[in-house]
Amino acid sequence: MEVLVERKVRPPVFISAPLAALVEGIYRADTPIGLIRQKGNLGIGTFNDLDGELVMLDGKVYCLRPEGNAEIIPDEVMTPFALATHFEGDTVDSFDGPVEESSFEHAILDLIPSPNLMYAIRIDGRFDYVRARSVPKQSNYLPLAEIAKLQTVFEFRNVEGTIVGFYTPTFLSGVHLAGLHLHFITADRMKGGHLLAAAPNGITIGVQHAPSIELGLPMTLDFLTMEQTRDMEADLNKVER
Repeated sequence: MEVLVERKVRPPVFISAPLAALVEGIYRADTPIGLIRQKGNLGIGTFNDLDGELVMLDGKVYCLRPEGNAEIIPDEVMTPFALATHFEGDTVDSFDGPVEESSFEHAILDLIPSPNLMYAIRIDGRFDYVRARSVPKQSNYLPLAEIAKLQTVFEFRNVEGTIVGFYTPTFLSGVHLAGLHLHFITADRMKGGHLLAAAPNGITIGVQHAPSIELGLPMTLDFLTMEQTRDMEADLNKVER
């Protein structure tokens, strides 16, 4: 007798706009944070004019400022680029001891079953060291690669917090950053930024696959008339890695 096992269908990952637009310097769109919160309880991104880094955790959206401070953002604020999904987790793995900074990314990637799916990731626990960054408010049309010169970098030591983000397969690189894209926020939700490096010491890693993506296409003049002229991979390596 065949036994049928019901598989829970996971939600898609919503991407508010192709990342290619951000690379070209289009930092304004008409997507409200309220829509991002409708699309999920976990997410990352930025705000219009690149006014800080975005973390959505447990349905609340935080802006991580250039000084590393975090604040809750209301629904009417706009974003030019954000990702969101309803996260529950397919798997949860624990790392009870320390993980070297140089091994951390590999430890995450080892938990990903296939490089050809998109995954949402949530990491909770204690970190011996975290390096993160944010950027001050920018003018529209300044290429994203130039932002690397203006970003502020800060460090945290012996801190508890949460890393949220996504893994994206290479063939979707025009839509989102290929590989891992992670943001960090402290356990008290007071500080954080775009993750550059981390050395955890007692964490749990939740991973959830996405069976599909939902891509938004902004109805703004900038987006509708955009011409892709930048070397996207080279520019992202300057500012995101």
